[in-house]
Amino acid sequence: MASDEARWLSLERRAGETLRSALERSLRDAIVSRALRAGVRLPASRALAQQLGISRRVVSDAYNQLQAQGFLLSREREAPVVAEVQARNRVRAEADPPAPKLRHDLSATRPDVSLFPLTKWLAAAQRAARGGPAILDYRDARGERALRDVLADHLGRTRGVIADPAQILIVQGTAQGVDLVMRTLQARRASRVAVEDPSQTTARDRIAANGLAVVPQPVDSQGMVVSGLDADAVLVTPAHQFPTGCVLSEERRRQLIAWACANRALIIEDDYDAEFRYDREPVRALQGVAPEHVVQIGTVSKTLAPALRLGWLVVPSHLVDEVDRTKHLLDQFSPSLDQLTLAEFLTRGDYDRHVRRARGVYRGRRDRLIEGLTKHLPELKVEGVAAGLHLLLRTPAWVDDRAIAQDARSAGIRVAALASFRIVPANSGGLVIGYGRVPESAIEPAVRDLARCVRPHL
Repeated sequence: MASDEARWLSLERRAGETLRSALERSLRDAIVSRALRAGVRLPASRALAQQLGISRRVVSDAYNQLQAQGFLLSREREAPVVAEVQARNRVRAEADPPAPKLRHDLSATRPDVSLFPLTKWLAAAQRAARGGPAILDYRDARGERALRDVLADHLGRTRGVIADPAQILIVQGTAQGVDLVMRTLQARRASRVAVEDPSQTTARDRIAANGLAVVPQPVDSQGMVVSGLDADAVLVTPAHQFPTGCVLSEERRRQLIAWACANRALIIEDDYDAEFRYDREPVRALQGVAPEHVVQIGTVSKTLAPALRLGWLVVPSHLVDEVDRTKHLLDQFSPSLDQLTLAEFLTRGDYDRHVRRARGVYRGRRDRLIEGLTKHLPELKVEGVAAGLHLLLRTPAWVDDRAIAQDARSAGIRVAALASFRIVPANSGGLVIGYGRVPESAIEPAVRDLARCVRPHL
């Protein structure tokens, strides 16, 4: 820490306090409260004395006393460094029971980031950086035009999306995409947003956080039930419903679009993992059928890596200016260099090559997982189309799937209960099992250990 970084420090003497005692107390309080964190280098005694208008001897004496008490570390001819000490009001780590060691990660929403093509990504970033200093300046809230152009072509080719680049906004993942749409709906005085039940809890939280009512809509083997839908907008995962893994049927797709047209309502299509379909081509995006009634949300969090925080919205023309303004107010624009890197990645075909490779890896893991479940839990049914990073293992109605998930956690297995994604309790349960984070060679022992947790409940 440079000496000028402690200029906020002031010296206020209390009644009967010497200068040295006052300085010692002020520094000690700052260290214990973590205003001065462990490892921070304090100003040299001469510099701090000049800053506070006191003698160097007072500072040296205070430093020596704090060193003797274990608050500072110092070496000869070097300014002191703050030591690691117990923070004030800090909860002791021992207060929480230690988490069991994770042996098998069967999370339903996490991709294998070890597949990320880092070398090619860095090469693309270097090419993008050659754009010069201008790319580091303030940028368009909608995102880099180069990325929006190539995304319009890519989404049209792979998902049947109909979009002018002006209708595409680059966002920081699905999380920001949902939040932006909710903020826009709230500004338009919408009050109710329907969601699939079961569905991802974080999306529901974002709806509620924007002051909108969450309306649960049941899901069956054909996807979300459209009959009885009463809301200003609906958030759906039609290509691969999360977490049941079904696909919205053709009849339900027609019903949903007809409902949106008749009620001037908005469909928010979360296309979170549509590029991972293993047995056939995925169904066309709803946006491509009714572009003026659908906001399509996409992301590279599953295909590349969540930490990139790169996603997009394809917005109907009558809404795009409002969403653009909201994005600008929220964070002005998303990081430009990463956007331009993704544009390079798409343009040169590196993205498609990576997706094909990852698709083969995940398909192999899914096949191995089904083999293991058939062997060790043959009485339970596996559901969900061959897609994405998870499947659903149904359990009998009398079984508490939350209790199974808790027993699995105690055994070091991370797996989710279907009930944890529900809004309205139901008489059917299951385990939502992911294969994104578990190597193919580890799937057999993972399923065997999971079966040991499941069987007592059966």
